[in-house]
Amino acid sequence: MSFEQIVRGTPVWVWILLVYLLSRGISALKGGTVPLGKLATVPVVFAVWGIVHLVKEPAAGWQAACAWVLGAGAGLIVGAWIARKSRFSVDREHKTVTLAGSAVPLILILVTFASKFWLGVELAVSAPVPTDSGYVVLDGLISGIVAGIFAGRFLVYCMRFRAQPALQPNDNI
Repeated sequence: MSFEQIVRGTPVWVWILLVYLLSRGISALKGGTVPLGKLATVPVVFAVWGIVHLVKEPAAGWQAACAWVLGAGAGLIVGAWIARKSRFSVDREHKTVTLAGSAVPLILILVTFASKFWLGVELAVSAPVPTDSGYVVLDGLISGIVAGIFAGRFLVYCMRFRAQPALQPNDNI
């Protein structure tokens, strides 16, 4: 299959998703103040994309679903670690997060899109794929890891919004 056939055979929604995700990744390079709700969109997009693919892919079964769950768990840990190491502040009153510019979201978006695109092409051009072939399980794992990383970062931002009671000067710990 030629590159041109692959590009022409790709559904329009995939290109729209790529443009949207690239816009989010490029805006993350600059940093800035963002409403907390807007930061939820990328984790939701990646989680929904992965889960829908698992549900709709005829070759996906319990192994691919387990790979997604394990990947999401590992990704949550990595995402939380990344967020804790980055500089950010929250404004509880306005429910916004101020983030320093970072290439991490753009890199994750590009790697994820490229790997899922490649796996999608492989699944589309392969002979009937046996249930839970390596491609489907790998797709589930990658999808889960990335959804988990973005969700882990978002979770740390959310946790920072919890009100932290101030200690009284005479309180002993």
